[in-house]
Amino acid sequence: MKSDNLPPTLETSRLIMRPVQMSDASRYQSIFADYQVIEFLDGNVIPWPYPENGVVEFLNFILPKMEAGEIIVWAIVPKGTDEMIGVLHLNPHSESDHRGFWLGRDYWGQGYMSEAVSASQDYCFDVLEIPRLLLSNAEPNVGSARLKEKSGATLLGFEDGKYFAGGGTYRSMKWELTAEAWRENRLLFIG
Repeated sequence: MKSDNLPPTLETSRLIMRPVQMSDASRYQSIFADYQVIEFLDGNVIPWPYPENGVVEFLNFILPKMEAGEIIVWAIVPKGTDEMIGVLHLNPHSESDHRGFWLGRDYWGQGYMSEAVSASQDYCFDVLEIPRLLLSNAEPNVGSARLKEKSGATLLGFEDGKYFAGGGTYRSMKWELTAEAWRENRLLFIG
């Protein structure tokens, strides 16, 4: 991959967020192919049970799009390690949903995703100068909704009957986060 088109590496107090790469495939597969991790992700994109070659196929599809600047996919890596614990992706050109993320189950409840989301939102609003992010989550995904609320996002409404990877059909919560709302809530979000 040509490095000049890849997204930058972002850093938080505990994390390095670097562009995902093919060498992440084995680790990615081992923590992603977990029902509880993917339960509320888009079932039209992510099958369950997750196939053994699913991550390699995904990376073969997404890496050229990253090189072309169409999408950003960061591997979330704790400092002092080389092993990713999750992913945060941005689709700045989407007209319906700009961001998605997941974290390996062993890393839940430790504030890692708050750090990653904060860094990505700073990048979106301060570097890419995106005026607003459109976000969504499955209604039962309380953790994801809580991150959006904390960041200052406004709930726009619900989309009925969206299929998720765990086999459920849930309402999808639709959110908007403006640059102004993020700047007003940023210190509270990371505090």
